[in-house]
Amino acid sequence: MFENLLYWVIMFVLLAFPFFYLRAVKNFSWQKTIADLLPKPQNWKKELLGTAKLLALLLLVYVVVFAILTIVGLNDLDKVQSALTEQIKSGWPVLVLTFIVVLFIEELFFRAFLVKRIGVIPSTIVFAAAHFGYGSIAEIIGVLALGLVLSYWYKKNNSLTQNYLAHLFYDLIALALYLL
Repeated sequence: MFENLLYWVIMFVLLAFPFFYLRAVKNFSWQKTIADLLPKPQNWKKELLGTAKLLALLLLVYVVVFAILTIVGLNDLDKVQSALTEQIKSGWPVLVLTFIVVLFIEELFFRAFLVKRIGVIPSTIVFAAAHFGYGSIAEIIGVLALGLVLSYWYKKNNSLTQNYLAHLFYDLIALALYLL
C-alpha cells in the first residue's frame, strides 16, 4: 500500500514540478507556461500520421533491441512480468487509469519539459533511470532506446499528442502481447 502511495506522490511531483518551475523560477505567465508544456496540436491528420509513424518506429526499435538482447543472452524481463502481473491484479479500471495518467505525465515531464531544457540524451537517461524500479537490465536498455526515439521525435515535431498516443499504443500492444 505504501509503495502505491509513494508511486502516486512521485507522479504528482513529476506533473507539478514543470508548472512550478516555469511559474515560480522562470516567472512565466500561466498562458506562457501552458503554451510551453502543452504545444498546440497540429491538424488531426498530421497528428494521426505522426502518431502512426512514431508507433511504427517504436515497434521497430523494440524488435531490434529484443533481437540484440536475445542474441547476447540478456533476458531478465521476468522481473517486469512479475510487476505487470501485480498491476493487472489491481483490476482493469486501475490499470487503464494508470496507463492514461502515467503516460501523460511521462510525456509531459520527460519530453515537453526536460527535452527543451536539458536535451534529448540527458532527458533519455533520466527517463531510463526512472524505470529502474523493476531491477531489469533488459528493460533499462529497452527504455533507453525507446526513450531516445520518443525524445528525438518530440524535439523534431514538438507534438505532445503524437508522443502520447504512440507511447500509449506501444504500451497497450506490449500489454496485449504479455497477456497472450
